[in-house]
Amino acid sequence: MSDYVLGTHDAELARLGLQHELWRPAAQAAWRRAGLGPGQRVLELGAGPGLAALELARAVGPEGRVLGLELSAAYVAAGQALAEREGLDQLELRRHDLLADPLPAEGFDLIWCRWVAMFLPELDGVLDQLAPALRPGGRVVFHEYLHWDTFGLHPHGTAIRRFGQAAQRSFRDAGGDPNVNRRLPSLLAQRGFQINELRPLPVLGQAGSMAAQWMESFVVVYGPQLQRLGLWSAADAAQATAEIAQAQRDAGSYWVGPTLLELRATK
Repeated sequence: MSDYVLGTHDAELARLGLQHELWRPAAQAAWRRAGLGPGQRVLELGAGPGLAALELARAVGPEGRVLGLELSAAYVAAGQALAEREGLDQLELRRHDLLADPLPAEGFDLIWCRWVAMFLPELDGVLDQLAPALRPGGRVVFHEYLHWDTFGLHPHGTAIRRFGQAAQRSFRDAGGDPNVNRRLPSLLAQRGFQINELRPLPVLGQAGSMAAQWMESFVVVYGPQLQRLGLWSAADAAQATAEIAQAQRDAGSYWVGPTLLELRATK
């Protein structure tokens, strides 16, 4: 996997920042449910530009360790620079290809993975390495999608619905599975993990909300890539823009995001 279907350009980096702010409370709540605390060792799979890894490093404190594995060299550099600015010596970002490189077997207390498994064309190799990377009793927490078809704008979202369908097709065409968390619990159980909790995490917001801004930004940022892939047209984009504007004038309109599933399991 040499590049990301979503890209690593500046507009995508800004979108990731908004996304992180929206989903940070859900991530922090998941870590608390998994027993994250000071002094622990955490491995993040697919750390991106290090936004979640930064929060994890603060949670484990200077006596802990957070290792974020990331394919993009640009994201690794951005995350490491962020760690240095914040003085978080316990945080390391490392270039790593999950499909080719072995996971470090360092006896981690927690493995965290969000919106990564959905893009992997092959899961078995990564999942087989989770248990060896954990200490006995170590935990894994996945935040991956369960039902992408819930993505939509109501009641004005005909083009937005087509956008959601095109986005899913682009993920599948690149070898991914937008609804990967339908399979992950079973795959982990087959590898001897105890499934501790399955928790759906829906997101919904009226125009102007952070949730709405997140989904609007995805349409704006990813739309051009879908056009380059031949899955979306300029006419689609113009209609979507009009639907977003109409929704902003309608106090009763709202966005619904793809439904996320929190999967927590113990080795």
